[in-house]
Amino acid sequence: MLFKRDKGKKKREWAIGLDFGASEVRGIVIRRCGSALEIEAYGERPLAVTVGKPGDGLLAGVQVAELLDGLKVQDRRVFAAISSPSTVVCQTELPRIPLEEVRSALKLNSSRYLHRDFSNCYLDVVELVEPNPDAKSPKAAKMQLLVGGASKEDVLWYRDVLVAAKARPEVVEPTAIAVVNALQAIEPEICQKEIVLLVDIGMRSTAMSFLRRGLPLFTRIMRFGGQQVTEYIGQMLTMEPAHAEEEKIKMTETVQPMVRTAISPLARELRSSIDFFERQYECRVSRAFGCGGSAGSPKMLEIIGREAGINIEMWDSVQRLGTTRFRGDATQLATKSPALAAVVGAAVARL
Repeated sequence: MLFKRDKGKKKREWAIGLDFGASEVRGIVIRRCGSALEIEAYGERPLAVTVGKPGDGLLAGVQVAELLDGLKVQDRRVFAAISSPSTVVCQTELPRIPLEEVRSALKLNSSRYLHRDFSNCYLDVVELVEPNPDAKSPKAAKMQLLVGGASKEDVLWYRDVLVAAKARPEVVEPTAIAVVNALQAIEPEICQKEIVLLVDIGMRSTAMSFLRRGLPLFTRIMRFGGQQVTEYIGQMLTMEPAHAEEEKIKMTETVQPMVRTAISPLARELRSSIDFFERQYECRVSRAFGCGGSAGSPKMLEIIGREAGINIEMWDSVQRLGTTRFRGDATQLATKSPALAAVVGAAVARL
């Protein structure tokens, strides 16, 4: 899902991925070594700004520049994933026409094709194509499409941040797309054999993506994340946010009932999404994975899964990536793996 075309015809040997979260930005350098992928560098910086606020872009640009300096890369071409309240990810079906004509049609009249007005958004579209299709089979009269985007205001804010950091944004895509890219690239066998649910639990939102034969057929984004759980714990225990976050991480027996209550809206939405997907596509979800910052807590995933009636496995997004060239502490990096799915996806999708 690209807001800017990646026009490089030469096969890439390495890529820089960036992931803009609600409160920090992550960066990673991944290099192709034969048939393997190696992590060369990783870093993160807090975003001490209000994302999207006019005037804060320059300060954010300084922080991103510091991050890129820490990665020790000369080439500043980057592939960025953004977490924005205005994110749009949906699937649709249209008569088979060139994708450029689809993009033009969505730009002119998105409400006609998507049943919502996205005239204030930058939208892009890709066709969902079965892997290894039968060459003798005629193409279907209609094509299944994945549409992604965000408001023009948000996209331009992130672009200005990258320009201020003296980076060259090759691709800007929603985080919900980047995590799916990571799963497709790193777990191709699971994606082909299983009907997969990927739950990306961020700070302020959660994306639920359903894949069959590796294709994301249905995506739902809920404006609910780990921050809401922290706020609820803080209210119940009259604590400052920092202390409430610590209690959430500890997940003591005293706190668990509070987490269960706070997380119930997400669990209900997750159950509803599973039921809708299984009815719509006449299949059953066979594996469910959790990623994102809040997925780093096994107890959190256990509580959500129990409330939603499905077992959710913590997904290690870096376990199949080599670290022999990594300029850092590989053990410490592994502890962050659930939160790295988006930054890994931003890079590996280009390799």
